[in-house]
Amino acid sequence: MNFYTSFFTNISLLITCAYLFNLIYKYTFRNRMMPAKRPLLILTFVFAGWLAMKFGIELNGAVFDLRNVPIILATLMFNRAYFAVLIGIGIAACRYLVNGVSMNAMTGSINITMLGIVAAGLIMLYQRREHWGYVRKAAISLVTINVAQVVGISLYGALPRELYLSQIMPYTLPLGLLSGALFLFIVYDFYKEKLRGEELSQMNRTLIMQTMELLDAKRELEQRAKQLAQSSKYKSDFMYNMSHELRTPLNSIILLSQLIYENEDEQSENGEYASIIHSSSQELLQIINDILDLSKVEAGKMDMEWGPVSTQDVTQLLYQQLHPIAAKKGLQFSIVQSDDVPELIVTDGLRLTQILRNLLSNAVKFTDKGSAGLEVNLDSSGEWLLFAVSDTGIGIESENQNIVFEAFQQEDGEVSRKYEGTGLGLSISRQLAQALGGSLSLASVKGKGSIFTLRLPLKPPLEKVDAEWEDENE
Repeated sequence: MNFYTSFFTNISLLITCAYLFNLIYKYTFRNRMMPAKRPLLILTFVFAGWLAMKFGIELNGAVFDLRNVPIILATLMFNRAYFAVLIGIGIAACRYLVNGVSMNAMTGSINITMLGIVAAGLIMLYQRREHWGYVRKAAISLVTINVAQVVGISLYGALPRELYLSQIMPYTLPLGLLSGALFLFIVYDFYKEKLRGEELSQMNRTLIMQTMELLDAKRELEQRAKQLAQSSKYKSDFMYNMSHELRTPLNSIILLSQLIYENEDEQSENGEYASIIHSSSQELLQIINDILDLSKVEAGKMDMEWGPVSTQDVTQLLYQQLHPIAAKKGLQFSIVQSDDVPELIVTDGLRLTQILRNLLSNAVKFTDKGSAGLEVNLDSSGEWLLFAVSDTGIGIESENQNIVFEAFQQEDGEVSRKYEGTGLGLSISRQLAQALGGSLSLASVKGKGSIFTLRLPLKPPLEKVDAEWEDENE
């Protein structure tokens, strides 16, 4: 019969159409946005249905072809039910283009529209059965759509029911199942490509959402950082103002206790009390001065007095102040300055002395036996001056070496209780070193000692150098 010729012609045309569609999809559709891609896919399926009807076999006004194949494929290619309905309606409208407006065309268009509705139901079923594999869904779609087509033609087809069921359906149904199975096998790779595309799209959406969440988190962190910076500024300003306010009455206490001590007998009770008050007030004043220095640096109110400084004068002053304390503890104390160190450097002499005094005081305080001292050298480049304060004291664990530079921190509670102190000296020293254009680093081994290295530039970080220093160099 001519059914075989017609169906094999349909198969050849649809295979060619599928191959061309695959090429067009890979090089055109894939890179398009989804809103533009879907209409193009729907039009392609409608065109395939029209092409099948165009070369179908006509019998008593009825056209037999493979128009149902695009509907079957649509159940596997789309995840929206109304897409299948649109394809069914589109192919139904093409029915009038093939044979014009007639009763047969009307019944054919109704049949293909009903197939689109059935396909929409299958898509909704597959959405609820996501665990079903391709083979199961393809078999269900193939059988369901073909059986629905047979039922539709039997109920309201253009041919007598007995004629269709006895002489035509025995040929068209097996051929339809066979050709549909062939196409389902052909488009399997395309189906896998579609799944990969959907997975990539889902991953992209997830990544976009995660990126948005990260941006929101970043903005929130930036906002919190600003709030913390503002709070830190308020705290520094408060400490700066309070330190000034506390020094005024404290200076009065120191002065009055000194006067009482001088006017009383040292061995008397009042003289002893005055001595205790004076020494305690001096210690309290030192703590307040440390807090004031820390708050000045944090608030950006620390004024640096740049000028020529004699390294020899600084080291001699430190030796005179700290050697008696070290000797009292039975420690070897030395300050060694290399011959290549310049006699004068440009820096803030007061702050340089303060840093080195803090470091040497700690070296003596935390050393019970052995030695403590200072070495002054130039680095290998000749552009940096190195002040290395070393001791053979308690040392610091590697995991705690950053903690000791934080304000109010010492290595642990035991050290704090045994040696006392506020824990401000190293924090102030590091910030002063940075203000001088240098850095302060630590190398230490627990139980063997520590080396604090102050690194300062020979050339000050200033655009204008003090005129007197320029004249002396000229």
